[in-house]
Amino acid sequence: MKIKRIVAILLVLAFSLFMVGCENRITTDEAKEQVNALISAVSSGDFDEAEKLLHPSRKTDLEAYFNRAEAVEGVDFQAGIEITKYTGFSSALHETEVDGAEYELEMNVLVSGKALELTVEIVRNDQGFGIYEIDIDD
Repeated sequence: MKIKRIVAILLVLAFSLFMVGCENRITTDEAKEQVNALISAVSSGDFDEAEKLLHPSRKTDLEAYFNRAEAVEGVDFQAGIEITKYTGFSSALHETEVDGAEYELEMNVLVSGKALELTVEIVRNDQGFGIYEIDIDD
């Protein structure tokens, strides 16, 4: 009888730890919502709104970032950004580099008729939730 009680207690403890860990994870839907909100804000030229989507520890001037990317890639992001295909994702419940949950989405996008690769990393940790890194490649 003692063994059953110990096993039951261990199962409850393991389930509790699992549930606490799930609270901090980032779902695919949350990640896609963040990416879609970013694309919408950048496409409309609302960089103030786009910057609200950034993780609190990674504030940056997104207008300057996208202006540099436009010059390098020869595109106009305000002409629209279309996700043509999600090409990859990775998720970590606890990434030591950011001290929290991390979700990375990779996708092919079309901007001004040019195919680009967009990678967006999203983080949830004690400092908050938001886009941590954006990478644009051709």
